Amino acid sequence: ERDFKQDLKKRIDETSKYIRPKEDTLDFAFMYIPHEAIYYDLLVAKIGGIKISTQDLIEYAFKKHVLIVSPTSFLAFLQTVLQGLKALEIEESAKEILKRVEQLTTHLIRYEEYQKKLGNSLSTTVNHFNAANKEFVKIDKDVTRITGNSMESESLVLEKPQSIDGEDE
Repeated sequence: ERDFKQDLKKRIDETSKYIRPKEDTLDFAFMYIPHEAIYYDLLVAKIGGIKISTQDLIEYAFKKHVLIVSPTSFLAFLQTVLQGLKALEIEESAKEILKRVEQLTTHLIRYEEYQKKLGNSLSTTVNHFNAANKEFVKIDKDVTRITGNSMESESLVLEKPQSIDGEDE
């Protein structure tokens, strides 16, 4: 009984050596017990007809991050790990999408700043154009006073550009 318990502890220690998170392994390992009856006896705290403290072994394995599995429970544990890995993959994808959306937001903010600067520049250009046009009309009046003939130029007035939100720049 004591030898059996010691042997299980050794197997738990051997299994725990495969847990190396720094080397990108999982934070736990499975220790497979290929006999369903022994696995069951381990859970109910008796091996065969002898009652031994198997709860200590299960706690020992848990502290070492070793999950003891049997032929019937192994598949369920593997499926659970697979679902966890899929969820982790989805979470990583969501993080990547969030990162890209943040980049897009930054670019949109910069684009909006440039649009405002361009609108202000266009507004200033239109103001200068309209002011120059008014001066040209004054020149036409001066020429008419001097010569008596009008150049009959039509004054062209441009409207100011509107900003994205519909207001005049």
